[in-house]
Amino acid sequence: MNRQEIIETIADILEVDVEDISEESILADFETWDSVAILSVISVISEQTGRYPHASEIEALETIKDLMDVLGDE
Repeated sequence: MNRQEIIETIADILEVDVEDISEESILADFETWDSVAILSVISVISEQTGRYPHASEIEALETIKDLMDVLGDE
């Protein structure tokens, strides 16, 4: 995935507009950053890379940038 696709994917998972997120945004500040969002991230990672990260690995992420790094790590 390229950077724009990653941002769009994150916005979709968090159910917000792309303009409402930045790399410095704190994931915990989003009302929709919950177990369903974490499972969605795991699903995207597994589809893109074939890797299945543990939920605790995703839950430990703090910022949009952290999440972008994980999603972009193919």
